[in-house]
Amino acid sequence: MTGLQPWLRPWAEWLVQQFPGVRVTSTYRAYSDQLRLWLNRSNNAYPVAPPGRSYHGYGWAFDVVGPPGTLIAMGRLWEQVGGTWGGRGGDPIHFQA
Repeated sequence: MTGLQPWLRPWAEWLVQQFPGVRVTSTYRAYSDQLRLWLNRSNNAYPVAPPGRSYHGYGWAFDVVGPPGTLIAMGRLWEQVGGTWGGRGGDPIHFQA
């Protein structure tokens, strides 16, 4: 999970280890990467924040792929330990500090 802030990385690794079969697909994103996603957001199934407004740009967020039920369980557990889960706003793959 390179790309995450050092204080967040152990928490993210712990969460992912609780759910075998899930895979982290994104952590830190450079401004240019976020801009590319933003400009192509109409082709993305998930919400995309504009550049400068995504927690990915600070290394404070990570995206995970897995079965929908698993993402819900992960989101609930992440919230219990103080994280914010994007599933509450229509982005079930997104986890942030």
